[in-house]
Amino acid sequence: MSPTNLRLLVCLVMLGGPTLAHATCLTSVTELKAEGIKTNWQETTMDDGKPLKIVIADGANGLIYSASKAGEPWLTGDAAFCRSGDTTTVTLDNTKATENVPLVTRMALPSTLSAPIVNDEIRLAGGAWRGTFVGR
Repeated sequence: MSPTNLRLLVCLVMLGGPTLAHATCLTSVTELKAEGIKTNWQETTMDDGKPLKIVIADGANGLIYSASKAGEPWLTGDAAFCRSGDTTTVTLDNTKATENVPLVTRMALPSTLSAPIVNDEIRLAGGAWRGTFVGR
């Protein structure tokens, strides 16, 4: 390989490095806490004075979440916290809503929500629903 081609290859690898980064997912509450990621999140954008509270816990096959409003269970599902570069993204998946969730909201709520964590804040959105959560 000529020196010019070698320089070009090194340059491409250096420029392409960030795009080649793959996500590393955290798999336990212990790992979340070690990375400074909160396991309790509280909604700040509710219009009824009753914030939705999300709690992350260890499950049998990874992280899980439960969400409650006014002390009543609302949602459950799987949770993933994955890092790629400087960005940590939370994904709430396989969401199941309880009968405490209003029917219209239940019907519009997607089974997967995902958003980056920025300054201990998550802005989740799906369908007609939007919510901003702050880590506690």
